[in-house]
Order: sequence, then structure tokens, then C-alpha cells
Amino acid sequence: MKKALTGPDIRELVSDWQYLVGCRLEQFGRPSSNELILKFRSSKTGTVRLRINLGGWAYVTKESISTESNQGVFVKTVRKTIKKSRLESIKQLNGDRILCLEFMRGDENHTLISEMFHKGNAILCQKGTITTVMRKQKFRHRSLKSGIEYQAPPGFNPFESNFSKFSEVLLSSDRPIGACLTIDCNLGGEISNLVCHNLEVDGGSKIDKSELKSIYNQVQVILSDKITPSIFLDAEGRNFTVSSFNLSHLRQGSQFDTFDEAIETYVGSREEPVPVIKRKTDIRISRQKEAIENYILKAGKMRERGNLIFSNTNLVKKAIENESNTILIEDIAVQIDISRSPEANASEYFDKAKELERKARRTRDILDTKLPKKPPRKVKSENLAWFENYRWFITSEGEIAIAGKDATTNERVVKKYLKNGDRYAHADIHGAPSVVVKNNGTPPLPDSMLEACCFSLAYSKAWAARVASGHSFWVESDKVSKTPNTGEFLAKGSFVIRGKRNWNKNLEIGLAIGLVDYNGAEKLMGGPVIALENRSRKYVVFKPGFTGRKEVSSILSDVFEREVSEVEKLLPNGGFGLVKSFGTDIKLE
Repeated sequence: MKKALTGPDIRELVSDWQYLVGCRLEQFGRPSSNELILKFRSSKTGTVRLRINLGGWAYVTKESISTESNQGVFVKTVRKTIKKSRLESIKQLNGDRILCLEFMRGDENHTLISEMFHKGNAILCQKGTITTVMRKQKFRHRSLKSGIEYQAPPGFNPFESNFSKFSEVLLSSDRPIGACLTIDCNLGGEISNLVCHNLEVDGGSKIDKSELKSIYNQVQVILSDKITPSIFLDAEGRNFTVSSFNLSHLRQGSQFDTFDEAIETYVGSREEPVPVIKRKTDIRISRQKEAIENYILKAGKMRERGNLIFSNTNLVKKAIENESNTILIEDIAVQIDISRSPEANASEYFDKAKELERKARRTRDILDTKLPKKPPRKVKSENLAWFENYRWFITSEGEIAIAGKDATTNERVVKKYLKNGDRYAHADIHGAPSVVVKNNGTPPLPDSMLEACCFSLAYSKAWAARVASGHSFWVESDKVSKTPNTGEFLAKGSFVIRGKRNWNKNLEIGLAIGLVDYNGAEKLMGGPVIALENRSRKYVVFKPGFTGRKEVSSILSDVFEREVSEVEKLLPNGGFGLVKSFGTDIKLE
């Protein structure tokens, strides 16, 4: 699984981001220790956010992400210096994982540099001198601290290097081919693996001068072979990596209009471990399980090589005669001892396989004596966002939607949060909640409003009545009024709609519950099915049914490892029927 963007990935992003040049920086934030949010706006782009995780990820998104930050020295200085500045340029330094954003305010020019490797760092410079740095660092060739000239790490740009420079790097490196291409040539692991795969070269072998030209040519072919930004899958169909290069040795999955969208989807799909406190016993058990898997995997490889030698003895004999201790059989590199016969070499591989299998059995016997683990403790949500005081969800297009839980909160949601540019949705059923979809730079799109209509239906009395479908509508903010018609009275939580209603009729009533990422925190969200499908790695879809609310709350509490009370407040009143689940398996009576 891909853990960070590569140098070539950054180059593609920088090329795509040139439309941001000329935008104003509205706000800068550091929501977590290693994450930066830059909020840009222009008449052409509307509001967009550049999200930089200094651990190795970056993408532009229209998702509403808070720029609230711990007001440390670095954030204060950056805001004071470049907030409201015009973005003059976006560059990549030395073909490396370094973003360089140049800003202009008046006659002053400042540069924000993001180094997306090691622990990650952000540096603000003026005329090449460091103004402030997120974290002081000292390396062998340079230092990062205020008041000194900024020096980028020594780098190599594979896109701007000829054969001579490329060969010089390869020959001067002490690393094997794969590592040299990955690190010294700034190509990243996936392109390096593809080079070795296409040339049928062992990435762990030393560099041979005779192979330099073919390696260089292959790199040029791969770097020029662009495709629609895609997520690539592993053998089990799970998201494995994301790239805009043709990684032909991998299976192509979902395709996207932009590289940003592909990265955002991939990052959101990665399965992160649930934060639990591990006991020493649990850690030992986990390590023993990993050891068993490794023993079995290695044993299989040893047997495979032994069988290859037995099936190709004539080929092995020729290799022994030529004093070649490595032979390629069926695209697999097999090491042999030239002082021994083919049969003896095969037997040695089989003996190694047997020994590994014995180790796996002994480890499994030890593991079987261990007591069963206690279930992981359930996580209690902390640091609630402002919208979590209401019913809420994040639309598939990234807008925040909130709704009332009763007449009082319906009243509050509309009066306090319905602003110009927002939109309002309501189901055509008495007692349905008022839903406000917040403006995210531009008015919410019709698809988001369709989701809001479904949301209002799900939390209406239609659910308890086990109604299969219903009608909902949405309107612009200026169509909603608290002023009744002459001679009429409006109850608390009720509103008058004046003007055209945008109807969505015969909507299927359903609700999904799942985990979503919001500003780096994993939250449990209830919302329309499509919203969870686009944002969640683990969710369950329901329709009105006959299984009780408390029973469903208990089941979901175990599935999502959350307190029952947190789950229960996301469920409408009434019974539940299971439609499907993703990322988990559950059953209802």
C-alpha cells in the first residue's frame, strides 16, 4: 500500500495546480501537528483548499475543512506574513517531494516551502532567508532555523537529466538497482519496481554497466506514459496505490477526472488501525501471528524454487558450467550453489522449506496456549465539531448539512445557520426535520440537495411508519420565512416557503451509518447512502424494518467500537431492516 506521494507524483500535481496562480490566500491553518491547510479563493475557482500532510500527501479539495489551529508561533507568523497575499507561483524543487509556493503582497515577496519527507517540515522564507520554521532541524549538509539562508537537500530531477547524468548517479551509488532508482534518482518505489519488472532485473542486484542504457530508456518510456489518474488494486481487489502514470504491472481500478480527486479518494480509503491500548500479551500474540505468516510464505518460496530446479535440471547444469550462481527460471531469479549438482541444490531448498514449516508449527503451538484477547475498548468521541449538536452529514460533494432533532432545534438551525447562498430541504411529511446545506464557496449543487432531501425523509415519521418512499423538496435560502401569511399562525419549528420548490419525488427511504474522516478525526456519521458510499471505508445501510432500535444500536456499537449512546442518537425512531454492509458483516434477526 502506498504510504506517500513520490517525486514524479508531485511534479504532476504542480503542473495541474497552475490554475491556482493568481488566487488570494484567505486563510492558513495547521489543524494537526503535521498537516497544513491553505484556503484559496478567486472569481474563477471559487473557494478551494490545498491540503498538505507533511508525511507525504497533498491534494486540492473543495471539501469544507476547518483552518482552526493551535495558535503557535509558526501559524501566527505565517498568517501575519502571507494571509490575503496573491499566489505568484507553485514549483517543485529538485524533482523531490518539496513544494514551493511564492506569495506577493504589495512589494513584499514571501515563499512557503513544504518538505514532505522524514518527519516533514514547513519553512517560510523572504528573499531566500528563513523567516520562521515549523520545527528546527539539523542535517549533515544543512540546517533549518530562522535567520539563515534556506538550502534545499541535494536532489536529482529525473525529468531534466540526460543519459550522462543518469549514469553518473547510478554508478556512484552503493545501493542496489531498485533502491538507487527509488532514492537517488527520485523515482519512488512504484516506478522503480516497474522498471525492474519490465527489464526482468532483480531490484536487489548490483548495477551492471551494460544495463545502464536499457534502464535509462525504460525510465524515459515510463515517465512519458501518462494515463487518466487512477487507483490501482492489489491481488485481492483492495486499493493499493494511486498514480497518473501507467503502472502496467498492476491492475487498474477506479479512474478520476483529476489527480487530486484520485489522491483524495485513495487517502480516504486507506484502512487505518483503530486506536486501542494494546497490552503486552496482545503485542506478543500479534508478533507471533506475523511470524507464522512469514514462515509459511518463505517456506512456499523455498519449495517453489526447489521444484523449478528439479523441473529444469538441464538449464541448471548449463548455469553451473558457466559458473553463474543466479539463473532465471519462469521469470523467477533462483540462487544456486555452483559447487553442487542440480539435485543437491533442489534438496537444499526443500530442507529450508521444511525447517521454516517446523518453525511455523512450533510458533502456532505456543500461540494456542495463550489466553484469548480482551475485546478492544470502545472509543468515545471527543472534540465534537459545532455541527454535532444537531443531526448532520457531509454530502458526497463535501458540504456540511445540518438538521434539527425537534421543533426547538429545527427553529435554531434555520434562524442561526441558514445564510445567503445556503439551501434548505424538507420532506413532504409532518414532523420531518428542516435541513440546511451550508455554502462551501458556491451554492450547494443539486446532487447535494437530493441527498439532503433523502436525509429529511429518513428522519421523518415515515421511518417509524415503515413507508418505502416519499417526496421532498429544496429551495434557496431567501424562499424560507418565519413570517406567517395574514391570519395564520406558525408553530415552533415551522416555516413558510414562498416561491418555486424543487421537488424530488418517490425517493426511496434509507439510511447509512458509517465512519468518515473529518479534519483527521474519524467520526461516526448517519446520512444518505450515496454520501457514505463516497466517503466511508466501513458502513451499514438500512431501510425501515422490524428489528428494534436498541438492538441495532447494540450491534453497531460493537461494529464501530463506539458507545451505544453515540450510535443511538444517529438512528431514527422505529424499526430497521438490513440492506447491505461494506467493510463489515452483520446480521439482523
